[in-house]
Amino acid sequence: MNSNKKSFILFILFIWSVYFAWALDVNASVQTYPKGITRYDLLLLPFLIIFTGYSFYLILKKRDSDRT
Repeated sequence: MNSNKKSFILFILFIWSVYFAWALDVNASVQTYPKGITRYDLLLLPFLIIFTGYSFYLILKKRDSDRT
């Protein structure tokens, strides 16, 4: 695995860790706010999952093409 792939995987792990910390913070603070709050962390989650899945698909596709 070359350094570009490693750094990209570390970047994805960083994005997920920031999202996880943000979601925990929002989850803790939701109890003090009224019920009419928009949870932007939950709106961002599908895009983050799609981005991560597509990135790993591209990484695996590139790895398979390097073998041939």
